[in-house]
Amino acid sequence: MKSRHSLRVSVLACALLVVPVSCDGGGSSRQPVDLGQGAAVPAETSTPSETAPRPEPVEPMQCRSEPRRSWTVHDIATRNLIPYGTLADVVVSRSGTATVAWYGPAGDGYAIHTTDQPAAPGDPQSPAGPFDPNRESLFNAFGGEDVLGIDAAGAQTLVWLADERGPSAGPGLFTENYDIVRGDRSPGGEWSNSTLVVGAGFTTSAQLAVNASGAAVVTWPQYTGAKSRGYAFYRDAAGAEWTQMELPKNSSSREAGIDDVGRVLLLFTRGNNERTRTYAVRRTPAGGWADPQRLAGGNLDSDLAVGADGSAVVVRDHVSYDADTPRGSQITLRMTPSGRWQPPVLQPALTETVVGSSVDIDAKGRALLAWWDGTDLLVRWSRPDGEWRRPCVLAAGVKRPLSVDPNAQLAVNRRGDALVVWGAKGRVVPRVAQLWARYRPAGRGWTKPVKLTRADSPPGSFTVALGDRGHAAIAWTTRNDRQIQILRTFPTPRP
Repeated sequence: MKSRHSLRVSVLACALLVVPVSCDGGGSSRQPVDLGQGAAVPAETSTPSETAPRPEPVEPMQCRSEPRRSWTVHDIATRNLIPYGTLADVVVSRSGTATVAWYGPAGDGYAIHTTDQPAAPGDPQSPAGPFDPNRESLFNAFGGEDVLGIDAAGAQTLVWLADERGPSAGPGLFTENYDIVRGDRSPGGEWSNSTLVVGAGFTTSAQLAVNASGAAVVTWPQYTGAKSRGYAFYRDAAGAEWTQMELPKNSSSREAGIDDVGRVLLLFTRGNNERTRTYAVRRTPAGGWADPQRLAGGNLDSDLAVGADGSAVVVRDHVSYDADTPRGSQITLRMTPSGRWQPPVLQPALTETVVGSSVDIDAKGRALLAWWDGTDLLVRWSRPDGEWRRPCVLAAGVKRPLSVDPNAQLAVNRRGDALVVWGAKGRVVPRVAQLWARYRPAGRGWTKPVKLTRADSPPGSFTVALGDRGHAAIAWTTRNDRQIQILRTFPTPRP
């Protein structure tokens, strides 16, 4: 399971060395293959997670390529959104059906929708209100990227922000006062007629995490003046009642994940500006919280991934743009399934983070980390015990277009398959933006780079998902936001 939000707070630089040894590399694979269509917080005493990062230098190599074809790309499906639409999230069922959440035109206004590929009867579907169909209030309708979740049975949960003013208020200014609303959908069915308002107030984001049995947590920060406080709602299985969780005092929640047992791991902050500190705290399904652990790195940005077995990885980074050439540092912190935090590890230098999700993790605790070093996109696997393997260059000499946002995304499923997608400029004038991808079956090498988009459909924003059996979905908007295009892939041979 993953969380794709980052804690965007101020910066603290960290000296950077380089990385450990082991193998995920092999021969060079620079030649792409074009398939065309294809409780209270304790005093801030030192904890194991605050000890100095361990420098483990090693140079990256080229990622090992898969010698045989291991995935198949479907044709692109198009959903017309004239005159406007915005993409939020995508999930993939065990059978390979992709579901995309977006908002766009509905009658005389705008509304929240989902659509399947292959299409489901009644697509696009719209979850029952409350929401404001006015375009002005829907720009922030999905306050985040992790808003659509799916369990092993295919049941879906969607979270969005609804304008407190309601539909009768008419067009108006942004207020950032929202209801946080949740809806449910049975496997292959329609969205329920009843929805649940889990909270309301001045907020700009909400995040959802769902495990295989449908247990779920929704978290959001709520602001009062210059102060913020974290809120969360939880259910212990699909269809169970939602209850509000008591969070540690003085916490402002930002990210959360949930494992197969139903244990929630929450990242929260205290303080502000240069005094900001980040903590991690774990909650059992019975409702008790462990002691919060302060994480190394001060007020660095953070990204969280929680595995089905209860292991977790936090990536903390900072990039400085003061010089002509951006340069940054990154550290990783790993929690074992038992809840013990290992010492932080200093990762290779980076010039830019991977926006959207820089880390994901499988059901055995193997994590995949990605980052940019100049024009090279690098990745690095960990072992189940947290030891990091040798990093490798996944894509070299990438010329990235400004029109593609985010510039790369990754996904890892339960069994350890991995998918990384990035944007690049076309090689032929006019140099139209393109999406490229590499897929890696668990325990094998990466496919050669595959171009996903056509010259007549340059991408803007995009999102990716990887199902438990290796099916993947990549959804993107065209540059003018008039269409959403959905591309599905499946492993070869099929599971």
